[in-house]
Amino acid sequence: MSPRPPRPPAIRYRPARRTDVETLAELGERTYRVASVEKRREFYTDHPRFTLRDVRVVELEGQIVASLVLYPLLAWVRGQQLPITGIGSVAVSPEHRRRGVGEATMRAALRELRQRGSHFSALYAFRNSYYRKLGYGVIEHLHQLAVSASNLPLADESRRVRRLMIPDRSAVEALYERVAQQGHFALARTPEWWNRRLWTYPGDWVVYEGRRRGQIEGYLYYEVENSHGPFRLAMSLTEFVAATPEAHRGLVGHLASLRDQVEEIHHAAPHDGAWAALLRTAQNLRPGAEIGPYLDTGGLAAGAMMRITDVKGALEQMPIASGARGELALEVDDPVLPVNARVYQVSAREGRLRVGPEPSRRLPRLGMPTDVLAPILAGTLSPVRAAEVGLVSSSGGGAELAEPWFRHRPVYLHQFNAF
Repeated sequence: MSPRPPRPPAIRYRPARRTDVETLAELGERTYRVASVEKRREFYTDHPRFTLRDVRVVELEGQIVASLVLYPLLAWVRGQQLPITGIGSVAVSPEHRRRGVGEATMRAALRELRQRGSHFSALYAFRNSYYRKLGYGVIEHLHQLAVSASNLPLADESRRVRRLMIPDRSAVEALYERVAQQGHFALARTPEWWNRRLWTYPGDWVVYEGRRRGQIEGYLYYEVENSHGPFRLAMSLTEFVAATPEAHRGLVGHLASLRDQVEEIHHAAPHDGAWAALLRTAQNLRPGAEIGPYLDTGGLAAGAMMRITDVKGALEQMPIASGARGELALEVDDPVLPVNARVYQVSAREGRLRVGPEPSRRLPRLGMPTDVLAPILAGTLSPVRAAEVGLVSSSGGGAELAEPWFRHRPVYLHQFNAF
């Protein structure tokens, strides 16, 4: 007879108060070990993306032992803004780990989000498996590149690349927002995020200027590491944004022109194959295991994870393909938020889903847990492929019917938007 699982700790989950700041700062410093107490205090009291009202603390026997931040975010999905609550800065004191405190904290946060009508939650995981058991699924896959500058194509358009000047900043901000609207789950940025965070970073910003003076059509940001000397630089390319093919060619050509000095470029690109197609030859300067005849062109990284807190609300709020049509029965399994566990009648029409109770008539059917539902809604996971490998159950052509509903370009939140 297997032993009973331990009871979850009797925590008290509540909003943070001003009097909690010192405890939060100390807890954050002891949890992450990467910043001073002073920096952690500033993090909680003067952050450009949240206020103390968005911080939650967890008490156990009257002592604060854990905390997290509920980031209010907006993501661009099919040209529309989708509210998403990011969960980040999850901290559990070293003395209270492996006791269920972290999981109890997350469960309390998910219940709160559902109660207040926040249908989508996103986070970056320290370990995917930990959050999968809480119903999160990976929606963002990235192509991690480590290539030489000489492997990129030179381009005449690189002559229009120049260093960013302070008057260019407003044009760059507007360009990002325009490109983000065309992306998939790219996060909207506030002026505070630009002014108090991004514009303070120490690396290099360069822009691609179109034929009209001041017409910024692309930009990039990078930092360099010079521990091997000035002619063996390693570049971390953190942001690359281009609104036109000319700007893309020009910025890539600029990187290629640095080949006599830059030995290695690191970039986390959207997982769409475009950057791999730009390379003159397959290359990975940080190679993994060789498999058969295949040439290594970088690794696959898991980025943001997403969780649906209210299935009906999320389905009705999520924009879908404008030509999507059809009706099916969707069965969802959700042991963390059991109120979601039921069968829904889902119909697609005019770029939206309508959701009702379990249908009385026979319909094509799809069944899945919540950690699979999120990547399917985001278009990251094909329903047909998910059915083929046993991640979902499908009958009556349910997977085939839903296949075109969510198909879109790869999810890409942009590295500078991490929370």
